[in-house]
Amino acid sequence: MRPLVGVTAWRRNLDTSIGIEPLQTLATHYTDSLVAAEMTPIMFPSGLDPAEADRLVAMVDGVLLSGGDDIDPATYGAENTDSKDIDKRADEFEIAVIETARSQDKPVLAICRGLQILNVALGGTLAQEVLSSGTVHEVIDDNTDMDELQARRHVVHLEEDSIIAGLYGSTEAKVNTLHHQGIGELSPELIVEGRTEDGLVEAARCRGDWWALGVQWHPERMDDEHQDIFDLFREKISGG
Repeated sequence: MRPLVGVTAWRRNLDTSIGIEPLQTLATHYTDSLVAAEMTPIMFPSGLDPAEADRLVAMVDGVLLSGGDDIDPATYGAENTDSKDIDKRADEFEIAVIETARSQDKPVLAICRGLQILNVALGGTLAQEVLSSGTVHEVIDDNTDMDELQARRHVVHLEEDSIIAGLYGSTEAKVNTLHHQGIGELSPELIVEGRTEDGLVEAARCRGDWWALGVQWHPERMDDEHQDIFDLFREKISGG
């Protein structure tokens, strides 16, 4: 049987045929990548009571922490300087999902915001704005063309003994650039897998026996080379 994977969603107000409606959203890129790796995705709605995490995680074989908007800086003891569209309920629920997945020894794959909330849940902090002209992460503003944004790439330098370097067969990966926040202080419970030239941690894994791997980029939006991350996730869920 295909493993079941709980995937966190994000609540957004979107225009529908009956007006602006609050919707639970999840890009099909995530579900398509999971299905291609022979897994079955199950949506975890955003903002549920954290007490629901234990029962939900028990139902699935692994968890994918998807992208979304910013994490409330209060969650990691900081003032809000550059965080937008925060949702404290979403943060609390996802942190509960992470803690439960760890206690139940369920593998976790964390993507973009997923890596950020994993870091925060394990005691790390975030940089609330990593975009600046002339650095690895270019400015994204209201004038940025969406096609150009989707095409942007930057290089992540991977540690030689990293899981991802083993997957890619290289110590460099060219990845997409679709975030404005990133890791600040890395949790002591995480090990660096890769950094950009300016030092920002863009990939990390958990220490110890619990398998949790996070990347700042969006492998689900890239070519088949990046599908290997989802294939590895399935292997770990299956006990490999």
